[in-house]
Amino acid sequence: MKKLLLLLLSVTCTAGAQQLLVPPYLQPGNSPALTKEQKVLIWQTDSVPGSFKVEYGQGSNFEDIQKVSTAKISSVQLRIDNKTTVLYRAQLSRVTFDNEYVYRVTLNGNPVATKSFNSRTKKPQTRFVVFGDCGAGTPQQAKIAYQVYNQKPQFVLITGDNVYSDGLGREYLRNFFPYYLAPEADSLKGAPLMSSVPFYTMLGNHDVHGTDLDKTPDGLAYFYYADLPLNAPVTELTIKATGSPERVKDFNKNTDNRFPEIANYSFDYGNVHIACLDANMYTNPLDPTLMAWLQNDMKTSRADWKIVAFHHPGFNTANTHYDDQLMRLCSPQFESMGVDLVFSGHVHNYQRSKPLIFSPKKNEDHTLYIITPEGRVDGEFELDEQFDGKTNTKPKGIIYIVTGAGGATLYDPGLSGNPDLWKHDLPGNWVPFTAKLIADVHSFTLIETEQKKLTLKQVNESGKVLDEITVTK
Repeated sequence: MKKLLLLLLSVTCTAGAQQLLVPPYLQPGNSPALTKEQKVLIWQTDSVPGSFKVEYGQGSNFEDIQKVSTAKISSVQLRIDNKTTVLYRAQLSRVTFDNEYVYRVTLNGNPVATKSFNSRTKKPQTRFVVFGDCGAGTPQQAKIAYQVYNQKPQFVLITGDNVYSDGLGREYLRNFFPYYLAPEADSLKGAPLMSSVPFYTMLGNHDVHGTDLDKTPDGLAYFYYADLPLNAPVTELTIKATGSPERVKDFNKNTDNRFPEIANYSFDYGNVHIACLDANMYTNPLDPTLMAWLQNDMKTSRADWKIVAFHHPGFNTANTHYDDQLMRLCSPQFESMGVDLVFSGHVHNYQRSKPLIFSPKKNEDHTLYIITPEGRVDGEFELDEQFDGKTNTKPKGIIYIVTGAGGATLYDPGLSGNPDLWKHDLPGNWVPFTAKLIADVHSFTLIETEQKKLTLKQVNESGKVLDEITVTK
């Protein structure tokens, strides 16, 4: 299957010998607030120089565009699998909210791609999809991509581990783009999602394995292929690129201002405000600079719904990765910010918590949080047992969602339907905070908002709704 998908992507442009390794796809660009809209178009070829042109305008058919704009194109050379490639970027800056656009990419006057997309909305509604742990090159990944496409989301939010196993450029070419840029929607191959739907991605642990650029020159490819808002501060403890000074210099040049700036960011879409954080083990979850920014970011947002997303879940009932609890430290901060939902991945299944309030345990003089050598964070839980998402739809506390069943091998499938197996005999560390756990099938989360109403559905690889709740304010 992988060979077939690669073959479908590795087509030769009609204008010459240039090989298109990654077809054009949309990225959000540096547009966090609902004050300015733009999109970035990215594609990748082999080393043969090409004279590309990108034109775009309002409408659904390129021939009907009344005013055609031409995008500014830049390019950098990347080494992938010991071969030189060229990564192109086109800035679609003349884009306004709540409109349909169409773009056309040509090479020496010959068409390469023509696709349409919708700009962000300012209306008090959204429809988007969340999943993580996806880029494993599996049949299930293709099925999830196909089902996501059928849902017609406005955007996709990926909670990390975009590709396995090391976040390399070659892994994106093999395990990521073929599934989300398939020529046609097919449950066996994937779907042409990214050509029209922007992906907001974040860093998982597998995305940052290739930091030594001498060993893996195509490492940290996330910073090549993503183009995201640049509105968060760079923290003291952040991702570092290592290797020879020349390699590191080239990497910094080729990633422009995206490294490491897009490790953290936030954005508005409709009536939703989402902050995406780097939760890898090298970070300080309570970095003062980051928390000050996040507090102000959430406080100044007028969105109806406030969401935080990161890779490592603080609240996880499964056995796998149970001890990775550092993000629990942020719960009081999130509560003070008025956060409604927290999304994460890392654990390859689906979990929905009861609405909860958590107070981490501190030392005797109440100056420091206590973290066990295993990484556990004990504390006091307050659970909203009355919320059911049907008759009682106003939660008292934050709902934490693990949605890591996007394509990689599932974790702890035997836990599905067996609440007795969810228990952990760790007083002060675990209480029955999990309301739903599905670990035996791949799935994704569909979110719909309409003013003060939010609907969450968990949909499996066959399109069946596994879980559904409504949240109101």
